Amino acid sequence: MIFSTEIDCYFCKLTHCKFQELAANSENKEYLHLTWLRFKNGDKEAFAFFYNLHIDRLYQYGLKLCNDDDTVKDAIQEVFLDLYLKRANEHTNPENLKYYLLLALKRNLIKKLKSKRRFDEGEIPENKFQDLEFSAEYQLIEKEQNEELRANVINALNQLPGKQKEAIYLRFNEALDYPEIALILGITVESVRKQVYRALKTIRELLDNKTNTILFYFISKKR
Repeated sequence: MIFSTEIDCYFCKLTHCKFQELAANSENKEYLHLTWLRFKNGDKEAFAFFYNLHIDRLYQYGLKLCNDDDTVKDAIQEVFLDLYLKRANEHTNPENLKYYLLLALKRNLIKKLKSKRRFDEGEIPENKFQDLEFSAEYQLIEKEQNEELRANVINALNQLPGKQKEAIYLRFNEALDYPEIALILGITVESVRKQVYRALKTIRELLDNKTNTILFYFISKKR
C-alpha cells in the first residue's frame, strides 16, 4: 500500500494474493455487510479490510486537493482514526463508505489548510484541483490507443476549470451520485449537473470525432 498509519495498521500491507482476495471480496455484498458488522464490533482485521479497500483512492483524491504529501497522509490517518473511534455510532454502510471517506477527507484538508492560514477562508481554491488521468481500470484504453490520442483526451480534461475537473473526477472516476458530489463540492445537485454538462460540452468542442469516441468510452463505464 502507499503508506502505513499509526492506527495499529501493521496488517494493512498486502501481499499480491491478499490484494486479489480484497478485490474479489469488495464485489461481494454479503461479505461486505458481514465484514462491516465485524468492524463495528471492533474487529481490527475488518477495519484493515476497509482501510485497504479505500486507502489508494483517498490518497489520490487528497493529492488533487492539496499537493503537500505529509498533510494529505495526516488527514487520511485522522479520517480513518475518527471512523474507527466512532464506529459504534456510525450510520454509514459499505455502500456509501467511499463517499463518506472522500467527504471527510476534503473537510479535514480544508480544516488543516485553514489552521495553517494558507488560504484566508480555509477553502481549497477552485483552480487548484490537480490534473486528471486515467484510473487503473481504464488501462484497456492505454493498450488499445496510441499515445497521441490519449494525450489529447487528458489535455482536454485538464483544460477544464478546477470545480468542473473535480465534478468529472468524482462522477466518472469514483462513480458518485450527483447528491453525493453536491455535498462534497458544497453546491446544489442542479449545479453539479450543470458542471458536468458544461465540462462534457467543452471537451467535445476541444476534441476531434475520433478522440471523442475514446473519451466517451472512458466515461460511459461510469454513467
